[in-house]
Amino acid sequence: MLPDYSTLSPTRRLAATLVDGLRKELALTPKPGLVDCISNGSHPDLSYALMSASIELLSSYFAASAEALEAGCGVETLRELGKCFEQSMLVCFQSNTHRGALFLGGILLAAVERSPGGDEAALSYAVATVAKQLFDKRVPHDTIGAKVRRQYAAGGIVTESLQGLPSVFEFSLPALRDGLDRGMSQRDARLLAMAVLMQTVEDTTTLRRCGPLGLAMVCEDGRRLENILYAGKSPVSYLKDADDRYRERRLTMGGVADLLAVTIALHHFFLPIDGNGEGQVPQGRDLSIGCY
Repeated sequence: MLPDYSTLSPTRRLAATLVDGLRKELALTPKPGLVDCISNGSHPDLSYALMSASIELLSSYFAASAEALEAGCGVETLRELGKCFEQSMLVCFQSNTHRGALFLGGILLAAVERSPGGDEAALSYAVATVAKQLFDKRVPHDTIGAKVRRQYAAGGIVTESLQGLPSVFEFSLPALRDGLDRGMSQRDARLLAMAVLMQTVEDTTTLRRCGPLGLAMVCEDGRRLENILYAGKSPVSYLKDADDRYRERRLTMGGVADLLAVTIALHHFFLPIDGNGEGQVPQGRDLSIGCY
């Protein structure tokens, strides 16, 4: 259960929903090429247990970031906090398990602190403003993602954040809500959001593993998944087959996973708070916990 929202500031409330979004994204099953309840996807070095532990570490980072922001600290402090927790991630798990989620969560927390009572358009604008400030003097050039962006002339998460996360605010968040409005289960509505992200995100993890052909495959699979879901059919068999194909090619889509977690988090963040101080439970049975 999420915390009593009536006692939390918007920044701390978002920190809580970001953690919840990461947990629900991890539990969403099946997902091609990604870690879930039944598969490590294309990541032999990762597991469900390891990713769960990584989320707990991120929970501490989001809480520390929210505290720093509410104390008046700026993006430079946030940058240093991020570096510290990224190093902890490497030490604890010997992998950048949630590097993208750490980055996105920090920007979103800084954005909501700037626009605590704003709507989605205001938050998107604030994300772009924070990203511009963050990258104003130093766009990273020595990271794996930076090398991929140069190699393929791709914008990746840098451009996505500078534009205010359009993949989330304009595509996946409306898709998730549309799925729930149509009576889909929570699981299928989240898969619908994932399908839309697969078609819109310039995922540098996909490009690094399999180049433009891999990105095209992810896009086509997202289109097929969207059609299956809107037709009211079960997506499980298709997703299992896709996972087999992705694992064979070492294909993954980490950027899609990070933005899906953000989508789920923001969906809960923008739900009205009920009389008990908790976010209202969205329509649709939650089938995301467990294998199916």
